[in-house]
Amino acid sequence: MEKLPGDVLSNIFIRLLAKQLAQMRLVCKTWNALLSESSFIKSHLHHSIHNNKKNKDDEILLFFEKAIIDYFSSTCPLTARSCGSPRLEVSNFMKLELPIDPQHEKKKPMINVFGSVNGLICFSYLKNHGYFIRIWNPSLSASLTLPRSSLSDQTHHPYVWFGFDPKTDDYKVVKVSSSFFFLKPADRETQPHPQVEVYSMRKGSWESASQRIPSHIKMFFYRDDVCVDGRIHWLCVTDLEGNPRTIVTFDLGAMTLGDEIPLPDSVIDCGRWCMSDLGVLGGKLCVMSRCVKHYECNVWVRDDHTDSWVKHHLFSQFNARITPYGFTSHNEFLFQLDHSPRFALYDPVAAKTKTFKIKTMTRPLDRLKIFNYVDSLAWIPPAATQLSSVS
Repeated sequence: MEKLPGDVLSNIFIRLLAKQLAQMRLVCKTWNALLSESSFIKSHLHHSIHNNKKNKDDEILLFFEKAIIDYFSSTCPLTARSCGSPRLEVSNFMKLELPIDPQHEKKKPMINVFGSVNGLICFSYLKNHGYFIRIWNPSLSASLTLPRSSLSDQTHHPYVWFGFDPKTDDYKVVKVSSSFFFLKPADRETQPHPQVEVYSMRKGSWESASQRIPSHIKMFFYRDDVCVDGRIHWLCVTDLEGNPRTIVTFDLGAMTLGDEIPLPDSVIDCGRWCMSDLGVLGGKLCVMSRCVKHYECNVWVRDDHTDSWVKHHLFSQFNARITPYGFTSHNEFLFQLDHSPRFALYDPVAAKTKTFKIKTMTRPLDRLKIFNYVDSLAWIPPAATQLSSVS
């Protein structure tokens, strides 16, 4: 092994799991230097993503449920399923363990997952009247607890999003105080609109954005946010009736709000009969609209060159009681049936559907988040920050 050139070693290592590579860093200084290079970490990530696209059995979906964790039971708000055989649960995949306060072991924290990028998962937990945000890489069994920000949320949980900034090669957490949106309309007039704070994993600190949330934004939708090309997209409500009318963008690199993106005309015209969800299809922003009146689901993809929406799919074979969750890397359509634990993967090319159920901690299913699992070495330990293990 000592006589092998660096490029040959890289071609061998890139095929191994991140957990194995983390152990191999301890073998010698040469291996540690090679496996710690930014170029190798990116190559390993791209190899993992390519494998997921090439083989459905390698692509794993993680189902996270907002729930209260019981330390004294085996229940966990996480279910892993393979896209190739979604009916079979990937057993012993990973276990999410949170730090236990020795003085209050019987306290059960509430966990809430916000987002996942390149194998990193951002979640929060409320325990002993304290609100904590963590970034977790399950491949490396490593997690990081973020420092407190200046935004105070004593009564309500803040809005939190997680994304990747390709310009600075940095992972960032965006936080907006939610207490403003719980005020009565009359009380909002006397209060400044919410400020935006961004945590940089590379810097290890929070920074306030120069702009506040526009005054015409009445509410964010919890599940409808995606990060595309370094910009987080939010589906927002602009009227008191609760209808989503616009998509607000936030540039992670510039830390500024971008131009708002209107929904497709047919979605707006449908009004309250149409429910919309954001997703990503082929690396581009898409809107999945469900018309309750006509029992169909349309998928619109954003064309950045023409700043217009292009209809890519029309799913008329499913009734309007489905809840779209987006597309897999194989462009299979994932949706939930009748707000139940039943889900389905639909292949538009083969016109085949695979249905399956997941175990839940609460019924009906509440605030579910679904991500693609990516085996990854991605990690940016900020200065003066201690890394903790999450088994």
